[in-house]
Amino acid sequence: MAALTALRILQVRPEQGEDQFARQLVASGATLYRYPVMLITPFTDAPETGLSEAATIKSHILNLDRYQIAIFVSRTAVRLVADWLNRNGTTLPVDVDYYAVGKSTEKLLRELGVEVNVPDKAFSSDGLLALPPLQSVVGKKILIFSGEGGRSLLVDELSQRGASVSECELYRREPTSQFAAQISQLMVGESVDLVVAHSGELLENLLAVVVENQRPILMSLPILVPSERVSDIAIGLGFRTVICAGSALPEDMVSALRGWYSSR
Repeated sequence: MAALTALRILQVRPEQGEDQFARQLVASGATLYRYPVMLITPFTDAPETGLSEAATIKSHILNLDRYQIAIFVSRTAVRLVADWLNRNGTTLPVDVDYYAVGKSTEKLLRELGVEVNVPDKAFSSDGLLALPPLQSVVGKKILIFSGEGGRSLLVDELSQRGASVSECELYRREPTSQFAAQISQLMVGESVDLVVAHSGELLENLLAVVVENQRPILMSLPILVPSERVSDIAIGLGFRTVICAGSALPEDMVSALRGWYSSR
């Protein structure tokens, strides 16, 4: 497999604990610039979070045994639920069917001592909805742990299938220009060869951070994305070279990048 020596990569997603993808890039010889264009703010730590919001989150978590199905859409959601459990001296109930959108989220859930269902290939909301057990959910109570906003596909589709769906929003994703100067310096100095964006929201935030006269430089850079959906967003925004991985799994992202790099 091709090494990534001399490849300079800009990664713009917020840091969320251990990053296997970043570790693999660096181990392959790439130079990695990690300048997030988004912040993740837990509601329990936000000054504007009131007692009612905290009480709602606590109620959802501590009464999870009232649900038949619990879905976690991100690693951040698992970590924050784990923090709540630790603070309240309790654990996840084992008689709930747990689902995770991706492998890294699944891994964190398993570390909390529960069995987890996860898509086989399409690590996305669409992949999750294709799982056989979620085809027949009439009358079942489902709780989705997520961030504020985002896609409503899970809620909409599971509700249409007859489930009673509740959401427990644990954090907010907010754009940040904290690293705008560093990103600008990369653009001006032509010091980056490729951008990695794990979501369409990150691409939009990146565009907002880059000043208008530097956007042509950004648009000329190849973009590595994890799915066809994000690829379509990148193309719609005007990016000319989009490298689409098979999934957001680190090994799939790195494999797609190596294939592109070796064929240049």
